[in-house]
Amino acid sequence: MKITEPNNHYFGIYLLLIFLITACVYPVTTASYKWKIKWDKERLAFKKQFLNRELPEYSKSKLPNILLIVVDDLGKYEISAYGSQTVKTSNIDKLASEGVLFSDCYVNSPVCAPSRAGILSGRYPPRYGFETQPMENYPNNLAVYYMYKLFKTGDFVMDAKPRFPQEWQIQKQGLPPTEITLAELLKMRDYNTACIGKWHLGHAGRLIPNERGFDYQYGFYGAFSLYSEKRNSPNMINHIHDSFSARHQWKTGRSETSAIRRNDKRIKEDRYLTFAIMEEGIEYMARQRNSEKPFFLYLAFNAPHVPFQAPRAYYEMENRHKDENKKVYHAMIHALDDAIGILMEKMKALDLEENTLIFFISDNGGATYTGATDNGPYKGGKLTMFEGGVNVPFIMKWNGRIPEGVKYSHPVSSMDIFMTSAEAAECPLPGDRIYDGVNLLPYLTGKKQGVPHDVFYWKADHIEAMRRGNWKFLMSTRDKWIELYNIAEDKYEHYDLNDVHPDTLKVLRQEFDLWKNELKPPLWPRLMDHKFVIDGREYLFPA
Repeated sequence: MKITEPNNHYFGIYLLLIFLITACVYPVTTASYKWKIKWDKERLAFKKQFLNRELPEYSKSKLPNILLIVVDDLGKYEISAYGSQTVKTSNIDKLASEGVLFSDCYVNSPVCAPSRAGILSGRYPPRYGFETQPMENYPNNLAVYYMYKLFKTGDFVMDAKPRFPQEWQIQKQGLPPTEITLAELLKMRDYNTACIGKWHLGHAGRLIPNERGFDYQYGFYGAFSLYSEKRNSPNMINHIHDSFSARHQWKTGRSETSAIRRNDKRIKEDRYLTFAIMEEGIEYMARQRNSEKPFFLYLAFNAPHVPFQAPRAYYEMENRHKDENKKVYHAMIHALDDAIGILMEKMKALDLEENTLIFFISDNGGATYTGATDNGPYKGGKLTMFEGGVNVPFIMKWNGRIPEGVKYSHPVSSMDIFMTSAEAAECPLPGDRIYDGVNLLPYLTGKKQGVPHDVFYWKADHIEAMRRGNWKFLMSTRDKWIELYNIAEDKYEHYDLNDVHPDTLKVLRQEFDLWKNELKPPLWPRLMDHKFVIDGREYLFPA
């Protein structure tokens, strides 16, 4: 009998196929383990003890109500009070004329979630590992990862390394429970608290608004939601962008973290979302009218963030543009401005205006990648750390307590909202952490002279930036580029002085590195970068 020798060639191919299939479908466990999020138990215990401490007696009637209005992706040059020639925002302008308009306000991140984290915590988010957007989905094996890389993602560029968390780790992405939110702090003074609108700081367990100091919640947990589920209604105009992210948004609709919820329970919402958020805010304030307690209302509009949807009546008012993209976008801003106007009128009618400290701010600059945004002469926009991404509109009003009709030109920070509110509400601060905001009240009333801030820092994965006085640098540690600007002489960042002032750049980078040593490692990885071509140069910024 003849014995057949095994075919070593085919046997090797079989082994290789088995290895490749196993490698492709097996979760990226080594990378996943790195992103296991742990919360500091000692800091959690300290926070609980601090928030439960007894405070000295005080007069509740003297404490102000606090209304914090945050809008989404609205650039300064889309507000007529800041010089917009294309959009008339008469109600936002009126708010500015009755209070203080800040001409040089910085957010701590050029993208939604980290920016909102800084506003509500009063601290640079990289201090606690919150550098980039929380992500709801990652490729969990190599096959899916390489499929993503084959997709047409346009200007979105997949991360070069397969370093992604598993589902149980994703559930813990958001504002860490160790951080004290402004709502939690104000509960020490027995404030009633509400979060109405967009959250985007965690969607599960201990990360949702009702677990972060808010008594009442209405809105959605994620980055976006449809303004109207009635996509085919003749009363609604949709503009669907031809992009990777737009396809995802329209497919998601109002499912998953885009679902509308009230106190964590999914509800059906037929109203146009901008007006629904406004009406929910008015109804909440009406319920507080006869309360013996002050209230904190965090009113977080998602307008004019994508996806673009506008009521037909507003769309038809926009006759200055033939471009449908811009017409829908400007109609959304017009609707937002009307919503704020109605809100202010109702507040006055409810006799709540006199003792309410009001803030109005955008979470970052306009999203230039939509093709609809106008950031004016500013360089860049959302996602970038150029001025167009981080220099935002900011208005503050408190009748009888701060000046009216004033423009304040010194640089301020979005994190100042936390510190100003804490001071107005006579809240103590914990001694176990650094706060990066300042109380703006004495600067606005003239009791304190000088500049509230002389330095600002930004960090998101491989992108780092800093402004010290008139100097600002930006760099990518991964892509090996660096730029230096004199903001006092070149606010619009036209002239890179990196080669002209190397000593200045060296000093700034040394100071930045000292600050970076205070930071926690990122709690989760970036999924993608977004490619921008600005002034003929290509940049990749974390998306």
